[in-house]
Amino acid sequence: EASCLILASIDRVLITSQNAGTRRLSTRRLTIINIIIVCSFWAVFHIHALIFTQIIQYGIDYFVCIYQPGTYTTFITYYILVVSGSLPPALLTIFGCWTVKNIRQISRIKHNAGTSTTGTVIIDRSHTLQSKDQQLIRMLFIDILSYIICKYPVTIMLIYQQITKYDNKSDERQQIEQAILELTTFLYYVKYSIGCYTNMIASKTFRTELKRIFLKMIQYFHF
Repeated sequence: EASCLILASIDRVLITSQNAGTRRLSTRRLTIINIIIVCSFWAVFHIHALIFTQIIQYGIDYFVCIYQPGTYTTFITYYILVVSGSLPPALLTIFGCWTVKNIRQISRIKHNAGTSTTGTVIIDRSHTLQSKDQQLIRMLFIDILSYIICKYPVTIMLIYQQITKYDNKSDERQQIEQAILELTTFLYYVKYSIGCYTNMIASKTFRTELKRIFLKMIQYFHF
């Protein structure tokens, strides 16, 4: 999901650019190619999980998948910290702010053009762009915040396990740590299911478009 969000952010930067050549880079064909490349890369890259993940039985019909202790767990810890925890929010922030900057520049140009040619200011259009700016900023920061809330706990837990891996732990402590790890892992995957709802909260335009799509679907299946 992070890669697709970053690709979408890059596409927004391209499509809001003042340079016509840059805007032409935002095409459906290029988008499809990028998605195929990114998905193929991650599908191949994550093959290691099938090899270095252990299945442990804690009870009758109760199996848990854990990372292979040692170097692989260390690798996963830093992988989650960097690839899932740090890079996506940073890149989303950079490209999101870049997009907002482009939109404001377009708004300023249209505002000046309207003033110079007609002697009046196009208030409605300028206001619409400012409203979209605000919605974009809200969606951006909600995405970043939800990323931090959902991704960081499991990273912190894995770092804790690395620090305490040589400690003598009682069975009770191991069970508590395993329960916390499972909870943080569950939270890690919650992010993949809340994007639509956070966008609905943040953006009136998104809610309107979503409502329009649902109405079209209802009309299509009704007739």
